[in-house]
Amino acid sequence: MSFALTRGNSETRNFALAFNADRKTMHDKLSLYANSVRSNNDAPGAIPQTTADTNQGGIRYDHDITFRLFAFAGTDFQSDSLQTLDLRSILGGGLGFHAIKSEATTLDFLAGLNYTHESYSAFSRSFAAATLGEEFAHKLHGNTSLTQSLYFYPNLSDTGEYRASFNLGTVTKINKWFGWQNSFGDIYVSNPPLGKKKNDLIFTTGLNLALVHSGSK
Repeated sequence: MSFALTRGNSETRNFALAFNADRKTMHDKLSLYANSVRSNNDAPGAIPQTTADTNQGGIRYDHDITFRLFAFAGTDFQSDSLQTLDLRSILGGGLGFHAIKSEATTLDFLAGLNYTHESYSAFSRSFAAATLGEEFAHKLHGNTSLTQSLYFYPNLSDTGEYRASFNLGTVTKINKWFGWQNSFGDIYVSNPPLGKKKNDLIFTTGLNLALVHSGSK
């Protein structure tokens, strides 16, 4: 979490929040995340006054079928006021493959289907899409870990349209609950509202809150 405030010659407010929680057992994993970035220019007459306002959150459940194969199901929510996106909700699931599964490194490949509903200020749309992705995690030397994910969502209802997301982050643990986080994200939408850009890039840095619970069945 980070917050910055200026007053005087400049009047700005900047807030960023990153939250991650994982609960693991021998064969199951429950993940919860939330990211939010908001930036305001409070100077009198400033246009635009809101310079960033994006929010993401979701939950996913994984269950190992075999040592390598697992099933997953989850839902994600996104909003971006500058793209006039009031809410994007995604519900999906599928199968994944643990290409690498060790204490220090994991590499997963995922494939499945999802149902997406997007509500913009001027219109809304719903469609079925495929889910294709990979996730990589590696514990570096010391208390630092690296995570990376790449997802591709081709629209099955309107061939040629798609959405893609890329995330890269590092977390250095300060203690069991807190760490220092750097996070970069890119969300690409092939068919945004008229006049809006297709790419949204987000970089945040600050404190990270991680609630991790491990157990066995």
